[in-house]
Amino acid sequence: MKVIIIGAGIGGLSAYLSLKRYLANDKVAIKIYESHGPASITGVEGNLSLAPNGLNAIASLSPKAIKHIRKNMNTDPIEDYSGRFQRRSWNVRSKRSGFDLIVRRVVVYEALLLDVPADAIIWYSKLQSVEEDERGVEVVFANGSSDIADLVIGADGIWSVVRECISGELYVPLTKPIMFKEGGSPWVLYQARKLPPVYDGFTGVGGSISFSRLSPRVQESLKTAGVIMTSGSSGLLFGYSRVLMTPDDDPSIEWWSIYGTITPPNQSHSHPSAVRAHLLSQCALWKSPHDFSDMSPYKEIIKLGCTRESDFHFLPQEDALRKPFWSSPSCTGRILLLGDAAHVLPYKSRQGASSAIEDAVAIGIFLHKFHEVGGLDIKNTLKWVERGYKDVRMGRVQKILDLAKKDKERERQKHPWLWWKVQNFFSDNYGE
Repeated sequence: MKVIIIGAGIGGLSAYLSLKRYLANDKVAIKIYESHGPASITGVEGNLSLAPNGLNAIASLSPKAIKHIRKNMNTDPIEDYSGRFQRRSWNVRSKRSGFDLIVRRVVVYEALLLDVPADAIIWYSKLQSVEEDERGVEVVFANGSSDIADLVIGADGIWSVVRECISGELYVPLTKPIMFKEGGSPWVLYQARKLPPVYDGFTGVGGSISFSRLSPRVQESLKTAGVIMTSGSSGLLFGYSRVLMTPDDDPSIEWWSIYGTITPPNQSHSHPSAVRAHLLSQCALWKSPHDFSDMSPYKEIIKLGCTRESDFHFLPQEDALRKPFWSSPSCTGRILLLGDAAHVLPYKSRQGASSAIEDAVAIGIFLHKFHEVGGLDIKNTLKWVERGYKDVRMGRVQKILDLAKKDKERERQKHPWLWWKVQNFFSDNYGE
């Protein structure tokens, strides 16, 4: 069996490890195509949350990877706005994690790459088209090259070209959906149509600050601190972390915050001065593990970070459109989507990376069950893999989405006055 994986992110690398873990090496040939270069992975910044299910999935695929993550994990406490300890990111006394782990993205990439040979990834291969025919699935790249495989796994993220090629972006049912059952699971024919985004009630802001702009005392605290996060009421959160530094780096820190508003922020709300005023009104008196009597790191970071001169990002969160299918409409199982290509999970779920890794594990397990244990040929194996994959994973992901939505609604109901206060703050000071 020949398999092509599009995308060398967390989902794509996990898919490679899963296939190697669950299929005999002499029965599978795998290639990973990545549109960017190696720096897009090893040079990536930022943090992510790995939930217990994601950590256990990684452990099942690569002992080396989970060992690397544990060695480089963040052990700093997560506190509330008054400085009271809430929890740590990792239960170090248990083999199986009982808590989410906050870890740098580059650490996860480094860990997964430990068991991926250098020649398995073909860099700078921007996908142009994906087509099925009697030979299999042909992928064509912008540089004119092409390849054919029995199975193509689209792990190319939220802007998935694989998804766009097989179904068209942004799906809504036809007035009279057409049901097909031949050759696999039922599916509904969908057409592409632009839909307005749906604001989910939360806005994320963040950016980076040059290390040299920070006061000496904050610089000193960041030499020992990993990821510092503080949470408040109604989903309000603020955090910062150091960037791994080498002598050749121009060091910086990253910071981020998430807060809720009843209605979507408009352009005036996204101006750094508006965000700075709001964050200072909410977080300036919050306590961090590195407070001084005359200086708060949060206050300093907010003032330095919310300027046009800084690397500043403003990202209203949108509800993910639930994809009607995670595979090609042909029901052959030759093209499967995983991770953000199939489902975009809100930050509140803290399941984005973990779910992508679970997707990869599920595909590997089903291939092993039907092809190696069941003895089915490749054609029938892929049909049954598609059916099992969707039956198991789509229901689980929809439950995660439902739980995340309930959490957001619970926070709104618990502190409705704060949501009203935040919304009025922006309207009163910066207009509608």
